[in-house]
Amino acid sequence: LVRDQLQRDYREADLRTEGLRIFTTLAPFEQQAAEAAVTNGLKQLAERGLDPELQAALVLADSDAGEIRALVGDRDPRRRGFNRALNARRQVGSVIKPFIYLLALEHPQRYSWLTRLEDEPITLTQADGQRWQPANYDGQSHGSVSLLEALVRSYNQATVRLGMNIGLNELLRKLQSLGVTRALPELPSTLLGAAEMTPLDVTQAYQPLASGGFAIALRAVTAVQTADGASLRRYPLRLDPVPQREAIAVLNYGLTQVVEQGTAKALPGLLGQSVTVAGKTGTTNERRDSWFVGYTRDRLGVVWVGLDDNRPARVTGSNAAMPLWAGLFRQLPLQSVSLDLPEGASWRWIDPLTATLSQADCPGASQMPFVAGSEPSARSDCLEQQEQDADSFWRRWFDRD
Repeated sequence: LVRDQLQRDYREADLRTEGLRIFTTLAPFEQQAAEAAVTNGLKQLAERGLDPELQAALVLADSDAGEIRALVGDRDPRRRGFNRALNARRQVGSVIKPFIYLLALEHPQRYSWLTRLEDEPITLTQADGQRWQPANYDGQSHGSVSLLEALVRSYNQATVRLGMNIGLNELLRKLQSLGVTRALPELPSTLLGAAEMTPLDVTQAYQPLASGGFAIALRAVTAVQTADGASLRRYPLRLDPVPQREAIAVLNYGLTQVVEQGTAKALPGLLGQSVTVAGKTGTTNERRDSWFVGYTRDRLGVVWVGLDDNRPARVTGSNAAMPLWAGLFRQLPLQSVSLDLPEGASWRWIDPLTATLSQADCPGASQMPFVAGSEPSARSDCLEQQEQDADSFWRRWFDRD
């Protein structure tokens, strides 16, 4: 990774002969922890009956600065050669879904977490004339579900319907705007991650989400000096605010719910710490690839697990990649992911059963973030009763003799 960055600016011969001093972002402790997480994690997966030839890749980055802190590209970290973290192009599965939901949240006049989606069978015709009918992982359709539930439960049919309503080209443009330079196929199946990316690509895509809305090119080198200490080049931090940061902040809440009650709900038990994590699992067809992307306040981690020959491996995002992610992060000092909302978004009390505004002391009320303009206008019966009671109280007060 360091060599890849340096080769953009220096000749290979100079890198080998000039005695340059290279300052990197890699952190020895975090690198050792990452290597141990991969080695021990794959051993434990084999003990649980999964293929002993499973390979893995891991990328750990600083959420706010885009600095690569650790990188592992092989089940044996000492082995040199093909680095899967940098070069293994694999289908990404459901880890692409949050970007579809981000696009939806960027249209507050049409979508909020309470918007209803139809999780029902859908048939689409691909560019080659083939008919494609996506199915949910559990083989069931779930009818009318909220936008939040569709993300948290990773429902394929609802997600494809949402993605087609928004537009496949919009998704591809969004990923490009977030730093993904790899060309992805303009096919409906891309909505469910039938598109190949490397673990580093996935890390770059998620970095603006983990930073709360700032696009930063991932880097492994901060400065280069001559052998006698003279500065040759610095690689400063460059922040580019992402438009509609409020939508990213609202999306981050949804990704914490994936961990609290969705496909990654086993993660808190694996971590053994009381910390709020935003995350997303990913599984590809025939369980060939396992992905987990998760981030805390200051660290973003991406893990892939699968077989080099792309055989079915009986892996899912939660049974392979996620335990390796947890094996790394439980060795790190963790801070809960920030759920602070920027201007343009706010927390509101709602009744989730009726999708109406509520109050903290109303039965079943919960707080949920909304992009401005997407909040429900209807009031729950409890809220209306409280407002009527308050109005009656003040009327009685001022009507007294």
